Order: sequence, then structure tokens, then C-alpha cells
Amino acid sequence: MSQVNILPQIIVAACCAYVMLLPTATTAFLTSQTKITTTANTTQGNFNVHCMHQRCSNRKKHDHKNMNTALYALPYDPSENIMPDNDNRKGGKGGGGGDNVKDLMGITSRQFSLGYDITLSRYVGSMGFDEVVDWDYFTNPYESENELDRDIVEPPPLDPTKPKRTTTSSGGVVRLFLGELQGAIGSQLRAKGLDNRVLVKEFSGDIASDLAKAELKSLAKLQNELCETMKGATSGNWSASGAGRYLFGKANGDTREDDLNLATICEVLAKKSAPFVGIVGTLNLSEFEEDDFFDPNEWYRFMGVSPPKPGSIWVAYEYSGLNTLGNYAVPGEIRRQRMPPRRGPFGVAISPPELPIWKERANYVVKGVLKGSLEALAYLHERGIAHRSIGRSSIIMSCVGMDKSETSSPFATQISRLSIKLSDFGFSGDVYESSNDPSFRSRARGFGLDVKEGTSSVEATNFAFAEDLHALGFVFLAILLTSLAEVPTVDYRLPATTEDNLQRLLGEIFDKDMKQFRDYCIEEDAWTKPVELLDENDGAGWELLQSMCFARERASELRGSFTIVTAKGLLSSPFFTGKK
Repeated sequence: MSQVNILPQIIVAACCAYVMLLPTATTAFLTSQTKITTTANTTQGNFNVHCMHQRCSNRKKHDHKNMNTALYALPYDPSENIMPDNDNRKGGKGGGGGDNVKDLMGITSRQFSLGYDITLSRYVGSMGFDEVVDWDYFTNPYESENELDRDIVEPPPLDPTKPKRTTTSSGGVVRLFLGELQGAIGSQLRAKGLDNRVLVKEFSGDIASDLAKAELKSLAKLQNELCETMKGATSGNWSASGAGRYLFGKANGDTREDDLNLATICEVLAKKSAPFVGIVGTLNLSEFEEDDFFDPNEWYRFMGVSPPKPGSIWVAYEYSGLNTLGNYAVPGEIRRQRMPPRRGPFGVAISPPELPIWKERANYVVKGVLKGSLEALAYLHERGIAHRSIGRSSIIMSCVGMDKSETSSPFATQISRLSIKLSDFGFSGDVYESSNDPSFRSRARGFGLDVKEGTSSVEATNFAFAEDLHALGFVFLAILLTSLAEVPTVDYRLPATTEDNLQRLLGEIFDKDMKQFRDYCIEEDAWTKPVELLDENDGAGWELLQSMCFARERASELRGSFTIVTAKGLLSSPFFTGKK
């Protein structure tokens, strides 16, 4: 009997491999991809740190009721020390050297004080990630020095010790809190008509720490472009004032210079409508963690969750709302019926209005939600960033107005109000450095691409883009088959439409044949209209899904050529333009 070698393939979005699995009598090289998962949003009581922590009074000229947190000001170095380690958090020196990625907005050096700068209002949920691995089995692993010359076993062995797919969940490694910028900066933002709310994430543990660093590095690069023509940014003034924010605040309570710069930064993020959730700075809780008078029960009473974990990294983001495509991926009629009842002037319950006509909702989904998501991905790729963990929960349906939930309503049809933003950049990275990642090279080999370490090639770039397109393609398919499904009753159960289930169907059951999958969908009455929508313009929708869902296979077919499949190119699809 010949030995069986196992080589996994990716399925959702990219990440580094954390383990190597060595089963009996086989050799398994485990690489994986991730999708971000979130818990349901949770509403808790307000947490006003001014009331909670009255014993801290070290910050001069600050209200003694403000919680004092020692912010650390360290040099920015994304390769060595984009965030300081636990030893440096006590006020020690930062790292030096590295690849010198600029941080014009100072998002990695600006540090806020909990209480004086930011107050937390409630806990809104937690995030984790799933590592999903597809396994291929080969019968001749050692007959050729080139590991790409192998014969795959089809169908896979009917052996429970040799699974076709495995999924491992990280559990919650990131907690999310809603907060507000306070004091002078909060007043300035309100005076400009800007939102002073922020989303704060706590990254706890070694893996989460790596996620935070990758997120800060990628977003620093993306945010640089928004201000590269602004003198305050290019002169280094913004990053310098951010680095000194805590030091000046502690010395004399004066953060006026950085308040002015931060107000401008928030205005830039709001008015330039960048398709990603921007970062405004970090939050340090070292003095809070070290305070002997702090009672953890006070935090739990206000927040409803355990207190901060020692060594965590806290990052503050612009507030873009909490509504993701995961919330939107429900039939419109079910969402309408589940809306809380409204009361008339005499207390009588009023039924929700009827949904807009299906054609209007379909136009909103296709030309607003889907096209906006692809435009956001094109924006990233054109700036050399691969997201690598795209899923429903990493795409935010925000709004150009203050009510961020407006555009995720089942009644929303105005595309001009919609602002699609990508979030969760913890697995992101430079497209042109992908070959340095051994798991990326392994995944590429699974599709017949021999990517050499430390090299930048058309094949590597094509595959890096393809991984994101592949993940987004299955998000598109899920949104179309859920939000536009016409269910007869609110209790009606659609077939499973998670990205994982759709990939199993399309990849394994229908052998990557989109026509067979289309025939399967048309048999489900609730999907009649979405199928007809995809059929328009000679099946333009199905052709787009084919290009996205099987972008990795296409990248393999294009090896040796100079052709790259891009998100920007797919935006010209007749599915979006309506033109054949």
C-alpha cells in the first residue's frame, strides 16, 4: 500500500498556520484560513468611570474623579514593536529599527486615558476566528522531487482519521466596547457635527496581540494616504502630538494641541469616506490594572463582564455602527416581522409598514451592498493590502448620517446613504510580502503555484488577491440567498447558507459546477427571484460568482502569464452595470 500524503487547501481567508498535525502513518502539513466570528451584541448598563474610580488623583489639573491611566509614549516601529510589550507598558523604552512604515496620523503613538479621554458606555460583544482546513490526499508523494507532481485521491479516502475538512474555533479573543471621546476633544467633535462615539477593542492573549499589531500596521498604511497632502500630517506634527498626549496631560492637564489634531483626523476619516473602519489611537490601562484600590466587582457591575485582562492591547476606532452583513443576511420579511412594535399616540400597537418592492430591495443589495463591498476590496488591493479574513462579520453596513443603523434596515433602499466599510484587519498584510509567510506558500502549492520565499511575483500577487475574492464571492452568494429570499412565513427555514455550507455544496456536491448549483437553487421556491436576478444579462450574476468563488483556481490557470484577476476589473461586470 502506498503512503498517503496530506496537503490542505484554504477555504475562507488567509492566516498564519499555528500548528502542525502529524497523524499516524501520514504526514500532514497543516495550514489554515480564518473567518472572523462574533457573538450576538450584548447591551449592559452604562459604565461611567468618573463614578467608579474616585481614588485616582495623580493626573494634575484633572477632575479627581477621572480614572487615571498611565499612557506610554513610544516610537512607532511596525516591524519590531508596533505595540509595546508588557515590560514597556510601565513607561520603558520602545523598540527601534524595522521597515519604517509611516504613521502620519499617529494612531500607534497616540494613547488615551480611560476616564479623562474616553469613557466606556457598554459591552457589545466578543470576536474570535475559525480555522477551517480542507485536506487533499495524494498517493505518490515521493515519486518526484517537485512536490507539485502528485496524484490526488478522488474521491477522498473513506477514513474517519483522514477528514476532508476540519474546523477549529479560537473562542472569544477580542472584546468590544462602545465608548465616547470626552472633555475638550468630545466638545470639539460635537461642535463640528462629528460623532464622538468610538468602538474600543480589547485584544487579550498572544494570538490577539499579533492580531492587534497586524491591524495597526495595515490601517496605519491605509490612513496615511488620506492625509498625505496635509501639512500637519506630513510634517510629523500629528504623530508627535499623539505621542505626547499622555505626557503633557499628566504634567499639566494640557492636551489642546493633540485635541485640535485629533479633531482634524476624525473629520478626515468622516469626510473622505474611506471604505474601512479607521483607528484614532490606543488606550492604556496600566495604572488602572495596578491600582490596589480597584474592585473588579465594580467593573463587572457596570459592564456585565469580567474586568480587563492584564497585558491586553486596547485600540480605539471611529464609530461606524455595529451592523454587519451577518445581521443583514436574513430574509427581509422575517426581519420586518421581528421588529419591536411601535405605539401610536393612544398607545395602540402599530404594525410595521410593508417592505419596499422586491426590485428596489434587489437594486439596493446588488448596486449598494455587493458593489460597495467589492469596491472596498479593490481599494485595499490597489494599496497593496490583502485582508485575508473576509466574512459577513468583517463588512460593516454604515451610514453617512449619525444613525448608523439606518442603512441596515429592511426598508433601506437609498444607496447614497450607505457606506460599506471593511473591518477586522488582524490577519491582513502586505500583498507583496505574502511569499514570506510559509502558510501562504503552502496554500499556493495546493493550487499548483510554486511561490518562492522572499520573492514578489505575478503568481504570488494573483493568488493573494484571489484568496480575498474567493472569500467575498461566498459572502455575496450568502447575502443574495438570504436577504432577497421570499419566505412564505417567518418560521420558514431556508437551507443552510453559511459560507462553509455553500462551499461544501458548490465544491464537493456539485464539483465546482455553477450550472448544477443554479439548478439546485431554482428548486427552492424562496430562491426563485434571486436566481432570476442572477440569470439576467445572460447569467451575468452567475458569471461574477464563478469568477470570485473560484478565483484561486483561476489564479492557478493563469500561472506563467502576466494576467491578474482584480476586484477592480470585476466591478465592470454587467451584474453591476446592467449592460451586456
